Amino acid sequence: MGSISTGQHDADAHGQELARNSHHQHEATAAQFTIFQTLTAVSIAEGQADGIVSKLEAGTVAGAHTWISESSAPHACEPRFEDG
Repeated sequence: MGSISTGQHDADAHGQELARNSHHQHEATAAQFTIFQTLTAVSIAEGQADGIVSKLEAGTVAGAHTWISESSAPHACEPRFEDG
């Protein structure tokens, strides 16, 4: 049983990707909490600290969306996009 079927390999790769994403999300949540705690420790009001953390998060999401948009071929022009 030396070979892995393509389906098995794809499932393993997908599982590894999900595990990586979960790990990054956990780290991001911990970092957000640390930033929130730090801001409140220096007398920033909780509401203001929450707003700052939310803006950081929104900027990160917007940046990721921009990267994906610029890296993906538009559906109508896929062959031209791939040819450069």
